[in-house]
Amino acid sequence: MSGRGALFRGCVLAALFAAAPLEAQELPVLSLEDVLELARQNNPVLRQAINNLELTPAGMRAAWGAFLPDLSLNFGTGVTLNRRLQAEDFFGNPIANPNVEWVTNSSSSQTISAGIALFEGGGRFHQRGAERARGIARERSVEAELTDTYGRVANSFYQTIRHSDLLELELAILEGKRVDLESTRRLFELAVGTQVDVLGAELEVQRQERAVREAQNEHAKALLSLRAEIAAPDVDDFTTRGTPPEPFDPEALDEAVLISRASDLSPRLRQRQAEVDVGRASLSAQRSARWPTLRLNTNFNQNAYAQDYGAAFKPFSDDSRYASARVSVSLPVFTGFSTERNIAEAQVQLANAEEQMRQTRLETERDVRSRLIDLRGAWDSYRLAERSSEIAEERLRLAREGYRLTTVTFSDLQLAIEGAANERRTAINARYDFAVARIALEQVVGGPLDGGTPLP
Repeated sequence: MSGRGALFRGCVLAALFAAAPLEAQELPVLSLEDVLELARQNNPVLRQAINNLELTPAGMRAAWGAFLPDLSLNFGTGVTLNRRLQAEDFFGNPIANPNVEWVTNSSSSQTISAGIALFEGGGRFHQRGAERARGIARERSVEAELTDTYGRVANSFYQTIRHSDLLELELAILEGKRVDLESTRRLFELAVGTQVDVLGAELEVQRQERAVREAQNEHAKALLSLRAEIAAPDVDDFTTRGTPPEPFDPEALDEAVLISRASDLSPRLRQRQAEVDVGRASLSAQRSARWPTLRLNTNFNQNAYAQDYGAAFKPFSDDSRYASARVSVSLPVFTGFSTERNIAEAQVQLANAEEQMRQTRLETERDVRSRLIDLRGAWDSYRLAERSSEIAEERLRLAREGYRLTTVTFSDLQLAIEGAANERRTAINARYDFAVARIALEQVVGGPLDGGTPLP
């Protein structure tokens, strides 16, 4: 786009914004960093992944707790009532009870029990390793979702800027067509032009006004899409401000280097690796069930017994006390094939996790190659679109001068106007298409490319 055309469009926009109502000018303006921060705080999908991180501390405490002894405290009290209608003689024969009365007894007891596994075949260590790997997998999942969310939000943000630029372009074209209408009317008054040209110019103004309305609608829909991505409940109407990252020649990007970086930095691959680690630790924990278990149990008990209700609800009694300690060894000789089943399931889960990682690695390599091709294609399209736009602008300038000098017909002028407008639209879209391709490649690589990154 020529400098004169950019200056003209800036003047038009300044005039339009100056005439805009006050409430439209007071809308909050959000930058790319603003919408990314709002999405990080409010995006529901991302928040679900972050919420899962709360499971990691609880899981690690449980894994460490398996090394600590079990401790339980029991308290019980009871009352028994007995009334016997029969008794026994000296020979054990039943006879009628000569003294039928209710006999009441009561008791209370307190027990403290503690037990600890001294050896379980290393199962607790493997379970702790599995829980640590699960925590790492959750962190990798958050990183992957954060990368995906930032990519979606950045694309949605640049869509609003794209449609804002297209709207500015349509407004500038509308102003130019209004100027052409005035020129056509003057030529008609000088008997140089015809009424057909005047009507044609008026029709072009009407068509362009319709194009402006369509561009406004597209811009409004882009803002709605961005609002859905950031999901901020306290943000109502807003507008955006920013510029797309400057396109650069991606020919210097080395495909092999990008694939290597993706293998090291891709959050999805790192998440898959953590899932493989979980599978390995879980398999080792299941295999440890074949080992004998050595366990130490201790017990301390105190009781109280009395007739009537004397021992009911009587804590801390010292009528009867005893303590015991016991070491036991348990050897799983036959468990109904449940151990073999659990080991087989763990083996399948590990094998599937390894296959999923291999599939993700293949998909990552494919995506790097494919998106690098897209980026290079977007760069070629951008360069060609910029050059075509410059040529169309120069052609339009010459056509306007010729029309004022009556050496160019109205039809030829309209063809030049439409050609320049289409090339300018193509150039704008090509610039933002390059930004979209760059973001897509950065997402799969897991980090910024050379020349900077549109993501913070």
